[in-house]
Amino acid sequence: MNTNSAMEPLRAASEEEIRQLIQIYEKRLPESVQFLLLLQNILRINTTVDGFDLEEASHRFQKTIYIPNNEYINHFATFVAISREEDQFVLINTLEYPPLVLTNALQKTNYIKWDHKPMFVIDGNNAIRAKLFHIVEERKLRLESWSECINFWMPREEAAKLSFVVPNEVELKPLQIEHGKVLNEWWPYRYKASQRYMESAIKHNGGLGLFDKTSGELVACVFKNDHDAVGHLYTVPDRNNRGYGSTLVKALTRQIAFQHKQHVHTFINEENDRSIRLFEKLGFTAINRTEWLITSSIPANSE
Repeated sequence: MNTNSAMEPLRAASEEEIRQLIQIYEKRLPESVQFLLLLQNILRINTTVDGFDLEEASHRFQKTIYIPNNEYINHFATFVAISREEDQFVLINTLEYPPLVLTNALQKTNYIKWDHKPMFVIDGNNAIRAKLFHIVEERKLRLESWSECINFWMPREEAAKLSFVVPNEVELKPLQIEHGKVLNEWWPYRYKASQRYMESAIKHNGGLGLFDKTSGELVACVFKNDHDAVGHLYTVPDRNNRGYGSTLVKALTRQIAFQHKQHVHTFINEENDRSIRLFEKLGFTAINRTEWLITSSIPANSE
């Protein structure tokens, strides 16, 4: 079926329609902060990065916002954000309850490339979750819970007031694109396209590192991910318990609030007690949960 046909339930949102979505989610803070910042990230990338730079960016950074095709005014802020095929993420939300328009769109749209086994990111809406499981079963696939994350936020006004002291033995500097390789090697969830994703995040969103003053070695890092959230905080094991993580989170949080003029958001795997304690200690507040669901093929012997 042609995705331009009259039967397609979704259409690409215009720049103005994305701005309208952002305005709706701004009025529902803090519960909506993860969607607000996601939309802001997509709008910024799509309007400020173009040509060769956009083509070279990670497919995870090349997202399109789709909205219901038959609605002139998107009253319920329903949207589906889909990245390109090499690193396909599908991020979905609606304020409609029950989510009839969204679940119908997920069932019928041709924009989701199921053969690329996309990763789905949803909130705690059980109706959306149930519909997704039904759709993937029909397509001889299955969904596995890759992780359930707790969303934390800090209002921009509070974040801009944060101060920090860099430990004497290290230097705080911006990450460079070439650091993406070692960051990817450190990341336990790396996959085929993850190094390109990290390089794009550093280039287009920015990140910070702590570097040993004597050796120049990178010993801790953090960057702003494709959700415009604080992410990928890491300290090499032999440098733990020196305050490096706290320093980096404070520094990036202040940068996002003061320079980027945004509220600050992070999502943390619910089993990562250490990071949860760190962000709570720094003043972040837990607001809700998000589930990351990975699509995979059903083994032949299980059919």
